[in-house]
Amino acid sequence: MSASRLGYWAAIGAVATSIGYGVPQILQVFRLLPDPVDRILIFAPSLALAPCFVLAVAAAYEAAVPRHRPLRLAALVTALLYAGFVSLVYINQLGVVIPRELSGEGGGYALLACCGFRQPMTVIDLLGYSYMSIATLFLAATYAGALRWALLLNGLLAPVIFLQLFWPALIWVASPWLVTFPVAMYLLARNFRTQPGTA
Repeated sequence: MSASRLGYWAAIGAVATSIGYGVPQILQVFRLLPDPVDRILIFAPSLALAPCFVLAVAAAYEAAVPRHRPLRLAALVTALLYAGFVSLVYINQLGVVIPRELSGEGGGYALLACCGFRQPMTVIDLLGYSYMSIATLFLAATYAGALRWALLLNGLLAPVIFLQLFWPALIWVASPWLVTFPVAMYLLARNFRTQPGTA
């Protein structure tokens, strides 16, 4: 499989999983989903998003012309940091916290819960998404046109995401991620399709 083909499908996967996360997240805000269905529908696509994003960035690195390789390698490294952190969070929610709560044994596992203010897993999650945004910032410098702008806008959310550690109300300022990220990944997928081998 070529890097461009892998990158295309990984970026499409990132579009699908980010939208798959965003829809139940919005429904949760409006209290239209019961607990824990809301959390399951949020955490499951979020867990799947991590490898999709890493593979898309890895393919972008592999397809890069030499002058773009350093920044795309930086993007890949920060994407890997993102994936490692958030995967730890979401697998614990889906495999430990929620099943224990459903069985009535959740009391001893509150430390692993996400995503309330100043919970340890929330801190890890926010750090992970800060790294994701930094990865898109590195990528932005290696592309042109609408793709560059979409990656840049997503990347500029990094400090806002990180500062939710101290001011959780900034989640509303960071909410454009629900649009900027899937748009950036769609444009990246299109770039892989239209410029194979030179993405």
